[in-house]
Amino acid sequence: MQTAVIVLPTYSEAENVQSLLPQLFAQQVSVSSHTIHVLVVDDDSPDGTADAVRKLQPLYPALHLLNGAKRGLGEAYKRGFAHALREFDPDLILQMDADWQHDPTMLPVLIDQATRGYDLVIGSRYTNGGATPNFSLRRRLISRLGNWLVRTIGKVPEIRDCTSGYRCIKADPLRECDFNTLPGKGYSFQASLLLDLVHNGANVREMPIVFPDRTKGASKLGLGDQVEFCRDMAKMLFR
Repeated sequence: MQTAVIVLPTYSEAENVQSLLPQLFAQQVSVSSHTIHVLVVDDDSPDGTADAVRKLQPLYPALHLLNGAKRGLGEAYKRGFAHALREFDPDLILQMDADWQHDPTMLPVLIDQATRGYDLVIGSRYTNGGATPNFSLRRRLISRLGNWLVRTIGKVPEIRDCTSGYRCIKADPLRECDFNTLPGKGYSFQASLLLDLVHNGANVREMPIVFPDRTKGASKLGLGDQVEFCRDMAKMLFR
């Protein structure tokens, strides 16, 4: 079988990873085409997230841990992608959040679509069937505006959810991306990576997901991410 690596960035998610990681590996029974590995990229969490992962490693040989300084979601993904490509030679790399806002049972669906000729499969909140049931009006407006900016500036009008963090990516197109040019924070990284993949010829498929609020821990995306997003959209326009 080929290899699929889930890159899971964490910062102070000890409580969530204890319950999430077993559920990720439980999806293997529904995936016959790939062996699932999970690479937790922890930004030196002060709450013992790395220790929680280490306690589970004897139970799950395909669970891996990569530590590093806290430099933003994008930097964690870049570090994790580079490590996964180098160490595991995967066919697929998946990205998702560690806060239970991304349903683990969607993993087999994303992987299945990637085996059907798609280079990038997006768990989409805004395609038909997707939903954000707990978004406030303000959050909904910000998210919709951000996606509209990416679609317009990046010339990808057909993609509905350009900032989703739940994705399955073929490794070969990902190897063509220059990680050094991608921003280090959340919204900007997701948008810029998407545009790099699409402009390099990636074939995209969106699958609907329901995106609930987190129930444990606190969101790590803040005003700084929004400011960087606006700045990087301006850079993208000129590029």
